[in-house]
Amino acid sequence: MAFIPAPNIMMVEARASVGGQNVENRFMLNALHAVAPSDLESAAINVWNWWEIVYAPLLPATVLLREVVATDLTNQNGQQYTYAPDTTTVGTAVGGALPNEVSVCVSLRSSARGRSSRGRFYSLAVPALQMADANNISATYRSALQAAGQTLVTNNLTIAPITIVSYFSNGVARPGGPVYFPVTTALIVDTVVDSMRRRKPGVGT
Repeated sequence: MAFIPAPNIMMVEARASVGGQNVENRFMLNALHAVAPSDLESAAINVWNWWEIVYAPLLPATVLLREVVATDLTNQNGQQYTYAPDTTTVGTAVGGALPNEVSVCVSLRSSARGRSSRGRFYSLAVPALQMADANNISATYRSALQAAGQTLVTNNLTIAPITIVSYFSNGVARPGGPVYFPVTTALIVDTVVDSMRRRKPGVGT
């Protein structure tokens, strides 16, 4: 897809490794003004801190956070900032991990209706001890992961709100450029595990 400018938007990628596979969670943040280098730095550090303090306790030790990269999407050659203060930030949940492709979907909701106004991210791994049965995570783990997603949303309200950037509507590019929907809620709609097949060793990168 050809690059479509998204003024004021920063793409923040939390890049990690799981069992030799490169994985990431990607979020769009709205600076609410022209993106400055300090905005990129603040966004990257804020997501790293959230990952380390809030998210890591829900992930097994097989997950290693390598870097958080913030990119200005105002133009194709927008500035970028990388935050990588250490090489030791890993998940701290007790016990082993389920296979790489097992994940949980966290839905990111705005106050608008329709698929164009929603987003999601998939947990980077699932601790084996957090399963209620062969197909479902425990209600406790669901609540904790959902709360972690909500913390990310809340923490960024004063820095740059998590935002859904909708480039298309009814299969065609939106006239005048993308439309932004501020995220208000992180939600997990069920306890059934999801699959991210590209995270399977030998399939993805």
